[in-house]
Amino acid sequence: MIRRLLTLNGLASVAVAFHHAAAYGFLALFNWANAYRDVAVPNYDMIGSPAYYYLLGVRLLIGSYAIPAFLIVSGFYVAFAADGNGRMAWKAIWTRSKKFVAPFIIWTLFFFAMQRALPRSLNDVLRAYYYIPLIIQLYLLSPWLGPLAKKHWRLFLLVTFLIQFASEGASYLRLLGVSTAWVNLIIAFTPTWFFPSRLFFFAIGLVVGFQRKPFGDWLKKQKYMLLGALILFAALSFVEYLWVDNHIGERWLGPSFIGIFRTAYAILFCFVVLAFDKVKLPFEKKLGEFGTISLGIYLVNTPAIYLTSSLIYKQAPAVLGRQILYQPILTAAGLFVPFLLIKLFNTPRLKRYSSLLFG
Repeated sequence: MIRRLLTLNGLASVAVAFHHAAAYGFLALFNWANAYRDVAVPNYDMIGSPAYYYLLGVRLLIGSYAIPAFLIVSGFYVAFAADGNGRMAWKAIWTRSKKFVAPFIIWTLFFFAMQRALPRSLNDVLRAYYYIPLIIQLYLLSPWLGPLAKKHWRLFLLVTFLIQFASEGASYLRLLGVSTAWVNLIIAFTPTWFFPSRLFFFAIGLVVGFQRKPFGDWLKKQKYMLLGALILFAALSFVEYLWVDNHIGERWLGPSFIGIFRTAYAILFCFVVLAFDKVKLPFEKKLGEFGTISLGIYLVNTPAIYLTSSLIYKQAPAVLGRQILYQPILTAAGLFVPFLLIKLFNTPRLKRYSSLLFG
């Protein structure tokens, strides 16, 4: 299972590149349409086109499992490193947490410099690379979460599920027009970078780590049922998105809607990857390699995609209207620019700077 978790981490790294490339695909489709068509922007007449559904599919079915997979894998390794009481040593926690700080500061500064903008609030600063403040919080909470996950795992999963569901549910309700004081309060206090918003994924990783043998046996018995559920929830993710998009009226729902079925799909995807551990995936060795440098890919992919898309906008705007060309270019930039940059900083002359940039 441990080797398969590395593959899952690699798949999540690839998913991050697809996810952000699709976001810039929507930007080209709607906001930059005047660069290659004689239209006023934003222009949404491409909604319903094959390009639109491709981009939506990437966001719903590929991008959805990236952060959940990262958190499940992180939770597993916290459990794996824990003592008999379920606690990881504080020294290990500090070591892991500190490695995120310098890269977060450097790449956040670069992110805003690249966009020639200043953050308007602390929320702007923390959400640019929200996974990093999120995982630091979860590491720091792990001495308390770990024992609960080990001794009372069923109750622990239920409570963490309810906490995350309250966070996601509040955003869902506001989209549907429900704007009570409680809904607004929950949304205000559970931004994406604050641990309640993604707690359940980390909790799953902890429980899987402490219950490796029974969980592995359960996966083997239920793997085909899990695969069937994955296919079902993939379809339901589309249905849910289209229903909510239709319900809110004329304005477009946007690419960032999470949804109930999409969350379930993301968890099922991780379980299916682990359940079919004997099935060799295409490029599995390379996925494992990506898994070992997932933090660097997460940090660098957004600047790489942003700069590539800006270059295309200025030098070859016709490509923006051809997603069949535009998406592979952006996805490759989001994956291989970080990979090559990390390789460059692993050379003897630059190696001492590698941890500052990539953790």
